[in-house]
Amino acid sequence: MKIDGINGYNSDIIKDTYRKAQQDAGQNFAGLLEKAQDYNDRQKLREACKELESVFVNTVLERMRATVKREGLIKESLGENIFNSMLDGELAKEISKGEGIGIADLLYRQLSKNIHR
Repeated sequence: MKIDGINGYNSDIIKDTYRKAQQDAGQNFAGLLEKAQDYNDRQKLREACKELESVFVNTVLERMRATVKREGLIKESLGENIFNSMLDGELAKEISKGEGIGIADLLYRQLSKNIHR
Protein backbone atom coordinates (compact mmCIF):
# COMPACT_ATOMS: atom_id res chain seq x y z
CA MET A 1 0.00 0.00 0.00
CA LYS A 2 1.50 3.28 -1.11
CA ILE A 3 0.46 6.48 0.65
CA ASP A 4 1.85 9.72 -0.75
CA GLY A 5 1.71 13.15 0.85
CA ILE A 6 1.22 11.94 4.42
CA ASN A 7 4.81 12.27 5.56
CA GLY A 8 5.14 15.69 7.22
CA TYR A 9 8.49 16.31 5.58
CA ASN A 10 7.04 16.02 2.10
CA SER A 11 3.86 17.90 2.92
CA ASP A 12 3.25 21.50 1.96
CA ILE A 13 0.85 22.09 4.86
CA ILE A 14 3.34 24.16 6.82
CA LYS A 15 4.36 26.21 3.80
CA ASP A 16 0.71 26.85 2.95
CA THR A 17 -0.02 27.86 6.55
CA TYR A 18 2.89 30.28 6.51
CA ARG A 19 1.75 31.82 3.20
CA LYS A 20 -1.74 32.23 4.64
CA ALA A 21 -0.31 33.97 7.70
CA GLN A 22 1.53 36.42 5.44
CA GLN A 23 -1.68 37.11 3.50
CA ASP A 24 -3.53 37.57 6.78
CA ALA A 25 -0.94 40.15 7.83
CA GLY A 26 -1.72 42.16 4.70
CA GLN A 27 -5.45 41.87 5.34
CA ASN A 28 -4.81 42.80 8.97
CA PHE A 29 -3.13 46.01 7.79
CA ALA A 30 -6.08 46.85 5.56
CA GLY A 31 -8.52 46.22 8.42
CA LEU A 32 -6.52 48.34 10.88
CA LEU A 33 -6.26 51.12 8.32
CA GLU A 34 -10.02 51.11 7.72
CA LYS A 35 -10.74 51.21 11.47
CA ALA A 36 -8.31 54.08 11.95
CA GLN A 37 -9.94 56.09 9.19
CA ASP A 38 -13.50 55.23 10.27
CA TYR A 39 -12.91 56.27 13.88
CA ASN A 40 -10.36 59.01 13.17
CA ASP A 41 -8.00 57.14 15.50
CA ARG A 42 -4.37 58.14 15.06
CA GLN A 43 -3.13 55.43 17.44
CA LYS A 44 -4.73 52.68 15.35
CA LEU A 45 -3.21 54.24 12.25
CA ARG A 46 0.23 54.17 13.88
CA GLU A 47 -0.29 50.47 14.76
CA ALA A 48 -1.30 49.67 11.18
CA CYS A 49 1.80 51.40 9.82
CA LYS A 50 4.03 49.52 12.27
CA GLU A 51 2.38 46.24 11.22
CA LEU A 52 3.06 46.92 7.54
CA GLU A 53 6.66 47.85 8.29
CA SER A 54 7.03 44.59 10.21
CA VAL A 55 5.76 42.60 7.21
CA PHE A 56 8.21 44.43 4.94
CA VAL A 57 11.18 43.82 7.28
CA ASN A 58 10.19 40.14 7.56
CA THR A 59 10.25 39.83 3.77
CA VAL A 60 13.67 41.50 3.62
CA LEU A 61 15.06 39.13 6.26
CA GLU A 62 13.68 36.09 4.44
CA ARG A 63 15.19 37.22 1.13
CA MET A 64 18.54 37.90 2.78
CA ARG A 65 18.55 34.43 4.34
CA ALA A 66 17.72 32.89 0.94
CA THR A 67 20.94 34.35 -0.52
CA VAL A 68 23.14 32.37 1.87
CA LYS A 69 24.62 29.39 0.08
CA ARG A 70 23.93 26.09 1.84
CA GLU A 71 26.71 23.62 1.19
CA GLY A 72 28.01 21.37 3.87
CA LEU A 73 27.71 18.21 5.85
CA ILE A 74 24.35 19.00 7.41
CA LYS A 75 21.31 19.07 5.16
CA GLU A 76 18.63 21.66 5.57
CA SER A 77 15.60 20.32 7.47
CA LEU A 78 11.95 21.25 7.75
CA GLY A 79 12.41 22.06 11.44
CA GLU A 80 15.23 24.46 10.64
CA ASN A 81 13.10 26.17 7.98
CA ILE A 82 10.21 26.60 10.41
CA PHE A 83 12.52 27.93 13.11
CA ASN A 84 14.13 30.41 10.70
CA SER A 85 10.71 31.62 9.50
CA MET A 86 9.56 32.17 13.06
CA LEU A 87 12.85 33.84 13.97
CA ASP A 88 12.58 36.22 11.02
CA GLY A 89 9.02 37.11 12.03
CA GLU A 90 9.99 37.88 15.62
CA LEU A 91 13.07 39.86 14.55
CA ALA A 92 10.89 41.90 12.20
CA LYS A 93 8.44 42.69 15.01
CA GLU A 94 11.26 43.75 17.32
CA ILE A 95 12.90 45.90 14.64
CA SER A 96 9.59 47.64 13.94
CA LYS A 97 8.71 48.25 17.62
CA GLY A 98 10.94 51.25 18.25
CA GLU A 99 11.74 53.72 15.53
CA GLY A 100 12.02 50.87 13.06
CA ILE A 101 13.55 51.59 9.69
CA GLY A 102 11.38 54.62 8.94
CA ILE A 103 8.72 53.16 6.67
CA ALA A 104 6.04 53.28 9.37
CA ASP A 105 6.75 56.98 10.04
CA LEU A 106 6.56 57.86 6.36
CA LEU A 107 3.31 55.95 5.96
CA TYR A 108 1.86 57.50 9.09
CA ARG A 109 2.67 61.04 7.97
CA GLN A 110 1.14 60.41 4.56
CA LEU A 111 -1.98 58.58 5.74
CA SER A 112 -2.67 60.81 8.77
CA LYS A 113 -3.54 63.60 6.33
CA ASN A 114 -6.75 61.65 5.66
CA ILE A 115 -7.74 61.57 9.34
CA HIS A 116 -9.67 64.61 10.51
CA ARG A 117 -9.01 65.95 13.97
